[in-house]
Amino acid sequence: MLAVLVLVFTNLKAQDDKVLNEKEVNFLFNYYQQDGDHSPVTGGKGTEKLECIAPLITVNIPVDTLNSFGMTVGVDYYSSASCDNIDMFVSGASSQYLSSASRQDVRGHGDIHYTRTRPSKHVSGTTTFGYSQEFDVISLSGGYKWQKASKNQNRDFSVGGNIFYDTWKIIKPGELRYESTEFGNEEDNYNTDTRTTGTFSISYAQVLTKKLQILFSSDIVYQNGILYTPFHRVFFNDFTCVDCEEESKFHLIENLPRTRLKIPIGIRANYYINDWLISRLYYRYYSDDFGIKSHTVSIELPIKITRFFTVYPIYRFYTQTASKYFKPYGEHEMQLDTNYVPQAIEQYYTSDYDLSEFVNHKFGLGLKYSPLYGIAQIDISKERKIVFKKIEFRTVFYRRSDGLKAFTISFDTGFTF
Repeated sequence: MLAVLVLVFTNLKAQDDKVLNEKEVNFLFNYYQQDGDHSPVTGGKGTEKLECIAPLITVNIPVDTLNSFGMTVGVDYYSSASCDNIDMFVSGASSQYLSSASRQDVRGHGDIHYTRTRPSKHVSGTTTFGYSQEFDVISLSGGYKWQKASKNQNRDFSVGGNIFYDTWKIIKPGELRYESTEFGNEEDNYNTDTRTTGTFSISYAQVLTKKLQILFSSDIVYQNGILYTPFHRVFFNDFTCVDCEEESKFHLIENLPRTRLKIPIGIRANYYINDWLISRLYYRYYSDDFGIKSHTVSIELPIKITRFFTVYPIYRFYTQTASKYFKPYGEHEMQLDTNYVPQAIEQYYTSDYDLSEFVNHKFGLGLKYSPLYGIAQIDISKERKIVFKKIEFRTVFYRRSDGLKAFTISFDTGFTF
């Protein structure tokens, strides 16, 4: 597959090799694992165990000094015990457990981008189109970014926008899906819903001194459409079902508003301490109309062990308030209507702990080896060679105050030709 991608981009335009810049290919691999006891699929109780393997390839091919094309292609292989409980209940046989189609799934995604640069005006523009698909969501995206640098390259301003259009298959929990139809024959009856997400981003970077560089960034994100997850259950404070089994208590699927506005604002500062140590500091404030406010503080300290070998410790602190729509398992209130049928008192409700109040600590270590002339070279002709540029390895651990634990291992390498 890689060979095909390289051939396609290499033959976009035949020009003198002296005019072309280096073509670059990067391979990234990431493994992620988590576990916890607050799965929203089972109403805020139950396993959150999940594993994900995500290889990724990026290709960047300059056509000439003004134009370049790029492509990103990735596949996520993931398994989730909590998603396997989408169909955990069967009407009339609550002790029976069925595997759902989402126990092990694959998400494929990719994007292409084109960049046009005008060196005389220090301006560039990048257009991007993307696509992704998994078992219940198909997503299309497009965007544009405009960037301008000062003549001395000490200042950089960028503005851009993206739009994402997602089509969701409405997969409800098994016992709430088709009460009057035979279980297992509903595949052709799934409804769909859509979500549109628009983002507007702006950033400004400046070199203040020989040692200090800062960057300010802000986004406005507006979403419209399906913002709940159809197979997330919410169990209510069911006073009519005191002694019955938990799965028999009154419950519905999660319900959230169909619009959401998010506004994050961040500042990044890189400070050169000496020849072997740099500090990278970052702070972000976030607010949305779901009632969540959060603060993020992170620090990386790249330490040069040798001229080309760098070790960088990582730490990030994150805290957020709870959404006004969140309550834990069994704490959302219900009532009986005039026909003694239970119903929710609140219009919106969720037991997804991603929308709860929590504190998260992220800490890890990265290793990077990047010699000036590459790690190794392979001659493919008299005038062309493949140069392997770097190897980078990173491992990170997450600890969340609600009990969620996770870690990730990532590997990055690449070559130019």
